[in-house]
Amino acid sequence: MGIRPTGSSALCGNPCHGVGPHQARHRQPAPIGRRHMKRGSLLSGKIWPLHVLFAAGVVVIWQLLVLHAGNEVLFPNLDSVGAALWDLTSSGKLHSAMLESLRLLFTGFTFAFVGAFFLGVIMGSSKAIGMALLPLMSFIYCVPLIALLPLLLMWFGFGFTGRMVVVAYSSFFPVLLNVYAGVRETPSDLVEVAQSIGLTGRLAQFRHVVLPSSVPFVMAGFRLGIGRAVVGMAIAEVFLRLGGIGALIVENGARFRTAYVIAAIVPLPLLGIALTKAAARFEQRVQYWRYTAVSE
Repeated sequence: MGIRPTGSSALCGNPCHGVGPHQARHRQPAPIGRRHMKRGSLLSGKIWPLHVLFAAGVVVIWQLLVLHAGNEVLFPNLDSVGAALWDLTSSGKLHSAMLESLRLLFTGFTFAFVGAFFLGVIMGSSKAIGMALLPLMSFIYCVPLIALLPLLLMWFGFGFTGRMVVVAYSSFFPVLLNVYAGVRETPSDLVEVAQSIGLTGRLAQFRHVVLPSSVPFVMAGFRLGIGRAVVGMAIAEVFLRLGGIGALIVENGARFRTAYVIAAIVPLPLLGIALTKAAARFEQRVQYWRYTAVSE
């Protein structure tokens, strides 16, 4: 589910030595973050040749499959895929489809993330509510989306609302279960230190202890949820054929235009990678707030 934070740096340095908020302010977490970012940059510089080598290997394997198949309908060559991608882009079809898909994706994921976050906090904060709802949530999570898809569409309609619910359902449970785990796994020693320095209210403890401690879990749920949202978006659009990238894929697939199908699929993994990278960058920024929350 996530990585449990160790130590008590999320609150105020070392509680065993009575470090207060005014002393925690003088600790410098930012340089640590910068060192981690520099280390990540160095690692990226060492890894990029492997990425190039992998891409070259994919191209070689694809061309071998093209030669073996000898049929453009089964395996179009990369020139045909590139020409199809250029045609979809220059005609504006890919642009309009992407805009519609992004609108569906972000609307559904926003509703899912907000709802899952608050429900996860409630379940994690109350042992009774958590024990009552967790089995039900786990049961629903285990039901495949494709099995519930007809029901969701009948209940919520075949328009934008129904597709949005499909996206929200896809991404809801990874966020919920990670937030729940993050709240439940808050170290008790951090709560005791917070009480010793005057943070006795539940809201204050949540703001300065529980939420900073749960950041790794929340961000893990965010990354998993956004990936599942992309999958749910594609399923809803392919199933309904009402617009977006999914409709573009189905339309060209029905006409056996394999190169155009592949060209329409290409933006989906690129979108998932871009969103995951953006989430990782956002997590790096949140880490600074996590370590300094108590000193605000």
